[in-house]
Amino acid sequence: MKRRKLHRVEDSLLLENLEYRGSYSVDTTVELISFDRDTLRHKRINSAAGLTAAIDPQKVNWVHVRGLSNTALISDLCTVFDIQRLSVQDILNADHIAKIEESNGHLLVIIDVFDYNENNVLMREHLSIVLGKNFVISFQESADNRFKMIADALSDKLGHVRCRQADYLFNLLMSTVVDRYLEELEIQQNMMLDLEDLLMEFRTNIEGAGRKIQDYRKDYLTLKKSIFPIREQFAHLLVLDSPLIAESTHIYFKDTYDHLQQAYMMVESCRETIVSLLDLYLANNDLRMNHIMKQLTVVSTVFIPLTFLVGVWGMNFHFMPELDWTYGYLAAWLVMLGIGVLIYFYFKRKKWY
Repeated sequence: MKRRKLHRVEDSLLLENLEYRGSYSVDTTVELISFDRDTLRHKRINSAAGLTAAIDPQKVNWVHVRGLSNTALISDLCTVFDIQRLSVQDILNADHIAKIEESNGHLLVIIDVFDYNENNVLMREHLSIVLGKNFVISFQESADNRFKMIADALSDKLGHVRCRQADYLFNLLMSTVVDRYLEELEIQQNMMLDLEDLLMEFRTNIEGAGRKIQDYRKDYLTLKKSIFPIREQFAHLLVLDSPLIAESTHIYFKDTYDHLQQAYMMVESCRETIVSLLDLYLANNDLRMNHIMKQLTVVSTVFIPLTFLVGVWGMNFHFMPELDWTYGYLAAWLVMLGIGVLIYFYFKRKKWY
C-alpha cells in the first residue's frame, strides 16, 4: 500500500516566519473601497504607504486582497491595521482550521469556501476576514471575484450596505460564504440521490460506484471540518458583547447563524445518506451476484437431464436398440432439444429466469 508523504510542520511560535502554505499561484492584488452614504471611492493599492494615505477614517474601508503569495506586502498591510503576527500566520496558512477569535481590537475569521468544478470535484479555498472599528479586510487565495455581488451593491447603492457600518459589511461577507455552503451541499445531495436511484436498480452495473461513494465521504469530512467549528464559534460570537458589533446589527448576524444551522443539518443529512449509499451498494452487489448465480443454476438445471441421457446412451451395451436404429442419432438430438426447450419455458412461466 502506498503511503502518503507526511509534511513536516514548522513551529511558528519558534520561527515567527511568514510563509504562504497553499496551492494557489496567484499574484497578490489589493483593492480599497471607501464608502459612506453619499460617496464611494475605489482604488488599487500597491504598497502599505499607499494604503495608509488612501484610508479615510471618516468612512468604512473595505480592503480586499486576492492572492497570498506576496507575504511581505500582506505583512505590511496588516501592520497598518495593527494585526498581530500570529494572526497573519493564520491568514497565510491555508490548512488552518476554521475559527473566530477576537484579539487586539480585531475580530478575525478563518474560514474555507468550496466550489464544485466542471468535473464535480470539490475545490477548497482558504479565506480570512478581519473586522476593525471602521474597516474590513478580506483575504482570499484565488483571483476569483467571489464578492462581486457585494461590490456591485456598493457601487449601485443597493440595499442598506452604504448606510451601515463595517460590522454590517463583515456579516455580508460571512453570509456570502455561508450561502455558498448551502449551494454546494445541495449539489452534493442531488448527486448522492441520483446515485441512490441508480443503485436501486440491482441489475445495473454502475462503473465506479464505490469510488463515487468514497469521494462523497471525503467531501463530507472536508465540509464538516469547516462548518462545525465555525457554527459553534459563531454562536459564541452572538452571546459575547463585542464592541465591534453594534446591537442594531445583531439581527443580521442571527440570520447568518440560522443559515449556518441549516448548513449543519444538511451536512448531518449527507452523513446519513452516505451510510445508506454504502449499505445499498453492498446490497446491490449481493443482489447482482445472486442474480448471476440464479442464471447459472437455471442453465445447469437445463443440462442435467441432457447429461443423464448422454450418459445412458454412452454406455455402449450390445443390446441397446438405439445403437442399431438408423435414425437413433437424430432422435437423440430431438429428444434432448425438446427437453431443454420445455424446461426453459417452464422456468419462464414460473418467472424464475
